[in-house]
Amino acid sequence: MRPREHSFAVCTLFARSAGYIYLDVMPFIWCFKMNYWEMQRSFWKTPVGIAIWSVLLASIIAGGLLALNVFVSPYPVIESFDAKPVVVSPGNASNLSWSVVGASRVEIDHGIGQVELKGFREVVPSETTTYTLMAINGSRNRSRDLRIIVNV
Repeated sequence: MRPREHSFAVCTLFARSAGYIYLDVMPFIWCFKMNYWEMQRSFWKTPVGIAIWSVLLASIIAGGLLALNVFVSPYPVIESFDAKPVVVSPGNASNLSWSVVGASRVEIDHGIGQVELKGFREVVPSETTTYTLMAINGSRNRSRDLRIIVNV
């Protein structure tokens, strides 16, 4: 027995346990002999399906180009250079953290010196201090400043 719904709706979509789809357009009934997997395959050929595939493909290509830029660029990339907390009282510590990609050497001034590409360091500034992270790759360098404020 075919499921039916008696309503005033223009179109009602039904699915039977056998997997067939019935589109009830009053007063006519069309039966599409199409199971679930056939419907999935045919959806990707519609304009909406093609648009979804296009966006997915563009995302994959853009992600690949971004990764290529990060991993092949001759310039080092400073992903982050942060301090927590940024404002400290005299004698209290702040934690510096950083992450750098593509550098042969990374340095932080104010006596910290050469550090790993990713890491953290606890500092206790006696006055407001600006720390500079320098990422070096041959003659190509990048730097970023970070200020820790000592609240007197």
